[in-house]
Amino acid sequence: MNFPDFININKDWAYGSIELGQKVVCDGLVKSKNDLVVYSHAHEDHVNNTLIAQAYIQDKNVVMSEITRELCSSYMTVNLDYDFNLKVIPNDELVEFENVSIKLLEAKHILGSSQIEVHDKKYGKIGYSGDFGEDVFDTIDVDFLVLDSTYSGDFQNRKWSMEYALECLIDDIQSNLGKQDINLIADSGLLQFILHNLNIWSDFPEVISGKKEKGWSEVYSKHQYNQPKKFAIKGSDEERQLKMTNPTVITVGHNRSILNEIPKGLTYIVKNIGIENEEPINQINENLKRVGLSSHATGTNVVDYVDKVKPSYVITDSSRSSNNAKKLAELIGGQLGIPAISYDEMREITD
Repeated sequence: MNFPDFININKDWAYGSIELGQKVVCDGLVKSKNDLVVYSHAHEDHVNNTLIAQAYIQDKNVVMSEITRELCSSYMTVNLDYDFNLKVIPNDELVEFENVSIKLLEAKHILGSSQIEVHDKKYGKIGYSGDFGEDVFDTIDVDFLVLDSTYSGDFQNRKWSMEYALECLIDDIQSNLGKQDINLIADSGLLQFILHNLNIWSDFPEVISGKKEKGWSEVYSKHQYNQPKKFAIKGSDEERQLKMTNPTVITVGHNRSILNEIPKGLTYIVKNIGIENEEPINQINENLKRVGLSSHATGTNVVDYVDKVKPSYVITDSSRSSNNAKKLAELIGGQLGIPAISYDEMREITD
C-alpha cells in the first residue's frame, strides 16, 4: 500500500502536531520548514501561549477563526489583537497564502471550532477534521483526511442520544436548585452550552467561577448564548459576600480544581464517561453524579462524517488515543470501504 508520506503527526509537544504537506501545521508546534500554523479551536490541548509565541518568534502566520481568537484572548497572554502574523479568516472562504490556500468550516464542537481544508499546490487537497461534534452539515472537500479519533473507536453501543443526556441533566439540575449548593463541572464550551440551556439566570443571576470560565461565558454571551449575569471569582470578596447572603450557591468550572476537596452540595461531573450505561446520569453517592455528555461526535456519527467528506484516504490521529485510532480506522475500512490506517500503524510499516 502506498502511504501519503506528506502527512505527519509529530508528538513533539503535549499532544501532537498535524503536518499537512510541507507548509501547514495544525494544532501544534510550527517548524522552520513550515509557513503557517492553523488552530482548529480554543481548547488548550490544541492551542496555548507557548505555541503561538513560538510561531510569532519565527515570523510564521498564525491562522484561526474569529471566535477562536476571542476565546483564546479571554485567557491567553500572547497578543491576539494586533500581531502582524495573526490571520483571522472567515468560515467557508478560501484564503490564499504562499503556495497554499486555507479554508475553515464549522465543526460543531465548541464555538469557533473548525474543520481545516488545505489546498497545496504540490500535494493537492488535504484536510484535518479537528475535534468535531454531531451533525456537521458542511464538510471539507479533501482527498486525504486526518481524522480526530479521541472518542471514535469505542462507544458504538450508546443507548441514548446526546440530546436526551442534555435534557436529563437540565431537568436534574433544575429540580435541585435552591435546595442545596450546585457544582457543575464540564469542559470549556460544553459548560457554556449547558449554562445556555439551563435558562435560569433571571432567578439565579450569579455564579462562582474562575477567570477563564467568566471569560468564555462573556464570549458565548456576545454570540447570543444565555449565560449567568454575574460571576463571583473563586477566592474573591464577591464570592464570600455571595455565600453570606444566599442560602445556596452555584459554582461552575471547567475542571474540579475550582472545588474544595470535599465540596458542599451536589456536584455534577460532565464527561464522556459511562456512555454505554443504561442511563446518561449515574449517581456515585448522595453528593456526586456523573453525566455522560460530550461535545465530540461518537460512534456512528464519526463514520457518517467520513462518508460525507468522501476522501480517498483516511489517517486516524493517534496522538490522543492509539487504541481508538486503530479501531476507528478498521471501522471506516469495513463500513465505507475507504482505505484507512492509524498514524502509529502507518509509521510502523514505513519506518
